[in-house]
Amino acid sequence: MKDKQYEEEPAGRRLRKAVDGPEIEKWFATTPTAVLARRMGLKAKQIDNYVYRENPELWARKDTATLSQINSSNGRKGGRPRKKIN
Repeated sequence: MKDKQYEEEPAGRRLRKAVDGPEIEKWFATTPTAVLARRMGLKAKQIDNYVYRENPELWARKDTATLSQINSSNGRKGGRPRKKIN
């Protein structure tokens, strides 16, 4: 019997700083990264890596209200996951 293979995310398109950079800078602080990646057709890891490279900028910080919503929807503090954010 064959072992299950690790399934990666589907291949996304290449991130282009000139095209995607302004869009990421506009929406990163107020939008969950997974939602932003899905909307742009990229992988969440691509967006995280871009933000890490451009880190000194102020837009690269999520505000506390957004982080609280993301963590509660993912069930970070234990218990069952909360209602999903649209």
